[in-house]
Amino acid sequence: MSENTHHPLRCGRACVAMLAVTLLSACSTQGGSAEDRVGSFLAAPGKYQFYTCAHLAAQTTTLKARERELDALIAKAGPGAGGSLVSAVSYRPEQAQVRGNLAEVRKAEAEKNCPPSVAAAPPAAPAVTGKPKKR
Repeated sequence: MSENTHHPLRCGRACVAMLAVTLLSACSTQGGSAEDRVGSFLAAPGKYQFYTCAHLAAQTTTLKARERELDALIAKAGPGAGGSLVSAVSYRPEQAQVRGNLAEVRKAEAEKNCPPSVAAAPPAAPAVTGKPKKR
């Protein structure tokens, strides 16, 4: 066998290395925090271009609710080694994707000159329902 023959494993490693370099260089050329760059990489550009302002507001509400759920799950997992691992593997990728989608929704809202989304404000206190307690 000649030394110039390409070994499949060596070629696979080279392809993976090239892909990693390409992805990292794409992330490093954009502004914002590292999480914002990853989130924008995970969100499809133009995904919300055909949504109306009402649909964009509804999508913002849904995405914000999921972001709060993921934040709570990450906090619940804790800062320890096990919790950090669970967060990094289970919750952080989805959180980055949700944040990227939120950025795409905001961009679509700006392009359509939509009014500020009500979902951007913090949620109001839940109304107390039910029967009053007897004394």
